[in-house]
Amino acid sequence: MHGNLLLVLIVQIGLILALSRVMGWLFNRMQQPQVVGEMVAGIMLGPSLFAWLAPHAWTYIFRPDLIGSSGIHTDPTEYLSILSQIGVIFFLFLIGLELDPKLIRNRGHAAVVISHVSIIAPFLLGAALALLLFSEVFTRTPEMRFTSVALFMGAAMSITAFPVLARILTERNLHKTKVGAVTITCAAVDDVTAWCMLAFVVGIARVTGMKPAIQTAVLSVAYVVVMFLLVRPFLRRLEAVYERQGRLSQNVVAVIFLLILASAFTTEKIGIHALFGAFLMGAMMPKGTQFVRHLSEKLEDYTVVFLLPIFFAYTGLKTQIGLLNHAELWLITALVIGVACAGKFGGSTLAARACGLAWRESAAVGILMNTRGLMELVILNIGRELGVITDAVFAMMVIMALVTTALTTPILNWVYPQRMFGPELEAPPTPTAGVRRRYTVLIPVSDPSSGESLLDLADAVAGPNKDACEILALHLRPPVDREAYRSGLDDASQQVDPVLAPIQAKAKAHKIDVETISFVTRDVADDIAAVARLRQADLVLIGFHRPVFGRALLGGTVRRVLGEVPADVAIYVNRGSELPKRILVPYLGSTHDRLALQLAERLSRNASGIDITVLHVVPPHRDSAAQQLGAKTEVDRVFAEPTATAATPASAGAVGGTALATAAPPRTSVHMKVVEDPSPVDAVLREAASVDLVLIGVAEEWDLESQFFGFRPQRIALECPTSLLIVRKFARGLAAATTTTR
Repeated sequence: MHGNLLLVLIVQIGLILALSRVMGWLFNRMQQPQVVGEMVAGIMLGPSLFAWLAPHAWTYIFRPDLIGSSGIHTDPTEYLSILSQIGVIFFLFLIGLELDPKLIRNRGHAAVVISHVSIIAPFLLGAALALLLFSEVFTRTPEMRFTSVALFMGAAMSITAFPVLARILTERNLHKTKVGAVTITCAAVDDVTAWCMLAFVVGIARVTGMKPAIQTAVLSVAYVVVMFLLVRPFLRRLEAVYERQGRLSQNVVAVIFLLILASAFTTEKIGIHALFGAFLMGAMMPKGTQFVRHLSEKLEDYTVVFLLPIFFAYTGLKTQIGLLNHAELWLITALVIGVACAGKFGGSTLAARACGLAWRESAAVGILMNTRGLMELVILNIGRELGVITDAVFAMMVIMALVTTALTTPILNWVYPQRMFGPELEAPPTPTAGVRRRYTVLIPVSDPSSGESLLDLADAVAGPNKDACEILALHLRPPVDREAYRSGLDDASQQVDPVLAPIQAKAKAHKIDVETISFVTRDVADDIAAVARLRQADLVLIGFHRPVFGRALLGGTVRRVLGEVPADVAIYVNRGSELPKRILVPYLGSTHDRLALQLAERLSRNASGIDITVLHVVPPHRDSAAQQLGAKTEVDRVFAEPTATAATPASAGAVGGTALATAAPPRTSVHMKVVEDPSPVDAVLREAASVDLVLIGVAEEWDLESQFFGFRPQRIALECPTSLLIVRKFARGLAAATTTTR
């Protein structure tokens, strides 16, 4: 591998992508933004960890040019540097692309004040910190003039990570609150201002006299004028081409890519860095259109998933935490973190409080504005390239970026917990005395194809009396980084959840009253439980989803819903296309079996032509008359007037006697069937072949309480030839300590 640069690069990129995905997933599980894990992955691959733990392996993978027999005379990490720079160029274009000017134009008084203070305060503190530390940690090279260092430190302290901030807002459903609106507006202003400041700082750092400075300033102004007067109208023509063709053609994408590269090249030649050109090119794009949305979707995955982790890894390769080898340097690092937090968090919080926000809201704004993340790493790499910071200061600032980003979510959860705003849900009104509360069915939907069948079943369970029943359709969306400020989605499309759209269409066509609820979630099971508790759901009806690995059909989220939701739960395994007419209800006497009987009775009451068979399985060769009598008594109680009688037990697997039709309403037929069989599961599977739906409870008598859908119910779920409705009765007494009183 040593003699082949392509193989070296492939191995490097493969390792980078794998570790960034794993660390991103781990940090996401720890309620942290995924980007924090990716930043940590980059540092782990560098000299701070990988090279320290396994120096030979690190040299073999990342620096084979140092191995004498390799034959490689070029540092292969330089190729990572080039790829990372390309990735950041396109990422900055995406940031500009998604930055809607409305966020800046339509800001209120509070946003104006907070945004200005959140830039000025950290900038001044950063410059003051440079003055304090200039003689300590900055070497007096020609590039490290105090003016350049002070301006750079001020700009680096002023940045807010717009993408990470938007991700946190959407994950916590804050983007539609007052705090979220103010924060995202301030972050947008900060981003624009910070990049303009950075362009100025880069220009100052690169010029060596008055004449070059004037030339850079004049060319920068000319460049901006050309972008507004020539490029922007041309982009609108490209949008017209997109609308005429009805798709984003490869030719249009190629033209846009060429414009991005040309803009980046121009600003680099002018002397204000290529990244500013990419950002401004994105800002010039038309906003609020499907054109922008589709272009963003084409670029986002490749840029974020493939190119940005390479940038994180390259940053990690240049981060040498080992340089901080004295207590004094770690004290300086703590000072850097303290100054960064004081400027951003302190300035934003006090400004928000001065504008009339409550202390908790003000603190939440300050905490969110203190998020730095990826944008800080971009600026730090620019400073390192310019030579205005040393490798030790670079390591300090990288640690500061990690700490301020990682602290955001836990401190925000403590200062501004979700109970203070939560999803935009309203609790049902308290019924007046003597008025019975409505029977409520909640149907969480994640797959659009399953929504209509769940709605049909929920409507059959709820019944035709709309005053006595209600149906709630819930979709919990995974967080999307740019949902808080995505300009490509118009207002109409934001109001229609695509997953709930089929349910809404069917409900309208069949005149079914359905209330739809949709919001972003980080924990599906927890939020289903929260909605069920708040809306006092009587039944949560959820579809099953085949797992990617293994055969445990009722594991994962479904298992957590069964265990945590404070309501009766029904898992619908749909193997048919229409509402069932022939229903089998296995009965062994548990509370879950009784719920199965009750739901079967509701179905028979609200639909015509229902044929119900209650299957009572008894052990063979044992006096089970008392059991049969108890089962028949319960069936009589639930169905009110059935005349079905328990049949005499027969041999294992045989039908014992003839079940009689009930004297209940003519549209319903209820039978009770008693069989002797040592395996209740085998009996159920045998009888299931002649029905449309098996309505089965989680019976403790089957000795499954320790396994919770262990071997036997998995057999039923896997081998049953027809649809299944597996139900769990909510034990209100046992859950009283952890749930709200219903």
